[in-house]
Amino acid sequence: MASRFPEGNQVQLRPRKGHDMKWSCDKHGEPIKFYCKKHKIPICHPCATKDHSQKPCELDDIEDVIFERRRQLDEKRPKVQGLHKQLEALSTKIKTVSTSGSTHLRTINNNIQDSYHDKIKSVGEKENRMIRVINEEADEEIRLVNEKREKRIKDCNTERENERQIIKDKEAKLLSDAKKISEVISKKIKDLTDKNQHVINTVENIESTFKRINQHDETLVNEAPQVLASIDENLSLNVHQDVSDCLDRIQNEVERMKFVEGEVGGEYYGRIDGYIGKWELVKSIHIPSVVSKPSVHGLVSDDEICVRDVGNKDVYITNINTQHTEKVIDGGVLITSCAPIDSNVIVCGKVRGGCTGDRLNGCITLYDRQWKVIRDISIPRNGYDRVYVDVDRDGMIIAGQLDQSNIYVINPADDKIVNTITMQGKEVWDGIQDLSSGDIVVRTVNNEYTVISRSGEEKTVIHCDEWVSSRCRVDKLTDTLYITYRDEARKTYSVDQVSRDGIIQARRIVEYEQSDRTNFMSPCLVTPTGNFIGCDGDKLLIYKKTYIL
Repeated sequence: MASRFPEGNQVQLRPRKGHDMKWSCDKHGEPIKFYCKKHKIPICHPCATKDHSQKPCELDDIEDVIFERRRQLDEKRPKVQGLHKQLEALSTKIKTVSTSGSTHLRTINNNIQDSYHDKIKSVGEKENRMIRVINEEADEEIRLVNEKREKRIKDCNTERENERQIIKDKEAKLLSDAKKISEVISKKIKDLTDKNQHVINTVENIESTFKRINQHDETLVNEAPQVLASIDENLSLNVHQDVSDCLDRIQNEVERMKFVEGEVGGEYYGRIDGYIGKWELVKSIHIPSVVSKPSVHGLVSDDEICVRDVGNKDVYITNINTQHTEKVIDGGVLITSCAPIDSNVIVCGKVRGGCTGDRLNGCITLYDRQWKVIRDISIPRNGYDRVYVDVDRDGMIIAGQLDQSNIYVINPADDKIVNTITMQGKEVWDGIQDLSSGDIVVRTVNNEYTVISRSGEEKTVIHCDEWVSSRCRVDKLTDTLYITYRDEARKTYSVDQVSRDGIIQARRIVEYEQSDRTNFMSPCLVTPTGNFIGCDGDKLLIYKKTYIL
């Protein structure tokens, strides 16, 4: 074993370049001159002669070994230093992305608060206007009218306070959603920061080890192999690239997120959306057995679903909050689609045989909220007595007849057709959906959906071979398309998420088995508050989207 000469009793050695001449053999007290590659130890000349002179021992000059070890360390040093610089730069990027994400989320919070502040202010102005009108009327009346005025003011205050409270509750929920998303992002940023710091600490330890083992040849020779192996192991992890990629993904997801708002059916809604997220099943509502063959045909409010019994043509409404299902129309009505015009009126597209002449009567019907018929709207008759309807952002009815190229824009106030949109070379195959831009999504072939402008111009064709048997519904706040289709081989229903530009953003965002109760496929609906509703033929499946990284 090699050691240093005892103080005061040192052997005078001829210095050699790069070699610590105080390093000697413990056994013979002779200078270390060789390195046995077989036993991996430094030895002196007597050791080499007596103990290591026979094969398989192979000896190298100790100076060559020292120089080679130093060369190997020197070769690795730039790589370690380069990684250190990368990790330091990555630390800066982490801070930048964290700051950017926080700033973006603060902007969303500010947008929410500004929007709801204006709405609360509008409610106050509305209240003041109503009170002024009430006071002007009451001033012209005697005591009884004054009593009536006071009662109406009290009722008005109560109604406005309820309205204000509803708005505040919606705002509080949105701010809570934004906070949860911010917490998810903050936790991910912290995890990445910790991961990066751990690697920085490891690299700094390696650099410290470099300095230590380079101080003495003995330490260098004995420990360099382990240090080199440790360097190779740690550098191969490529942690800095993984962290950087994750940061880029976080930044993209944050920038995609936005506060969306708008009116649907005459009622205001707002929520945080724009991201893909993950849809999780939160509720399953069994459709009563009295509905023999359920089929979903549309939303009549944020929490009310129109369900038709394909067997006897009864129409039901299921409330997803109370989970109660109520029959609203007795048999004989074959509804194709429905949509709310405002808080009082619902429009339904229907199938009705036996029509003659040049007008199609009874295929578009207005109902009140008690499902009493208000009146029918007629359109030109060109073939099949089947009509699909939707309501646009202006409260106009859009209606299309099966196998026809014309789509009509109808004013529900006077039933007049205000615009006739003619598609070029295509016909209505199935349902039609309005977009906020005014464009319309029409199913024009079995597995194809066409987006057309109000002038009839074809803007986008959305196609997928798997959509042979499919239904499409639009999220009215984001214009995102959700296309439900049947997978015959797996006996399941799947849903794809598609942008209004025709880009498939996500495949199979939800997937569920079809029931044996009925083979009629229902579309998946998206409520204005963000609930996603599917129907497997036996149950209504309620999904909520969560933000994930």
